[in-house]
Amino acid sequence: MKNSSIPREPAVAGQFYPASAEKLQHDIATYFSEAVPRKYTNVRAVISPHAGYVFSGKVAASAFNQLDEDADYERIFILASSHHYHFNGASVYCIGDFIMPYGIEKVDTDFGEQLVASHPEIFTNNPSPHAREHAIEVQLPFLHYKLKNDYKIVPIVIGTSEPETCLEMASALKPYLNEKNLFVISTDFSHYPDYQNAKIVDAATAKAILSNDPDVLLNVLAENQNKGIPNLLTGLCGWTSVLTLLYMTQNNPSLEYHEVDYRNSGDAVYGNHREVVGYWAIVLTQK
Repeated sequence: MKNSSIPREPAVAGQFYPASAEKLQHDIATYFSEAVPRKYTNVRAVISPHAGYVFSGKVAASAFNQLDEDADYERIFILASSHHYHFNGASVYCIGDFIMPYGIEKVDTDFGEQLVASHPEIFTNNPSPHAREHAIEVQLPFLHYKLKNDYKIVPIVIGTSEPETCLEMASALKPYLNEKNLFVISTDFSHYPDYQNAKIVDAATAKAILSNDPDVLLNVLAENQNKGIPNLLTGLCGWTSVLTLLYMTQNNPSLEYHEVDYRNSGDAVYGNHREVVGYWAIVLTQK
């Protein structure tokens, strides 16, 4: 018997983005007006940042601006690496919709339950990792603003730090990487180097993603960490989410990654150049 619905309440409204629906709509519209215009078609996935909008909103808008606003998606899979929990596999939110300041983001709970039931060794339906996680939530206003047709989301928080588990998740999700669905990969890039080092590290990481080779990405991330760059905590905070996507796309010559936009927090009005966080908008297209 299906559990009673338990909607997921906003965790970071009023912090990462405005809690007022009117102010949020205004800000999102402003970010899209300043975003990189649409340059690509047949987009299958977007890699988008998940910081506070004052820092990363323009880059996120550039990522979502590559979507066809008339696209009619069956499902939108949103992958985010957990900021609060470490656990094996990933958690799929299956027990209700996401509540946002502007209304409801519908969750495909039936599909989520099927995914967990089909792959219990990888996926759990434990909602706890979703409760305080911001990385999925902050993507939703951009989708809501950009897409005209109704859609349902499949929110997935990844708790593992094992590449082998990411490969298993990729195998389970790969059948859904097609024209019917969209994948949103939530990640920021470098954390806390200075402005110039961030640009160098983030360029290398983006180039690795564009190679469409998971091993290249893992090697570049390791190389960056071993360079002794002051204050570099990570080169890619959502590396397990990006890695999962790369495991889905590797060895497929019809799929191609493209750089869309880059900034770091030092570019923001409130940013400093001493310790920054990097943000890329990258899209995956099908030829």
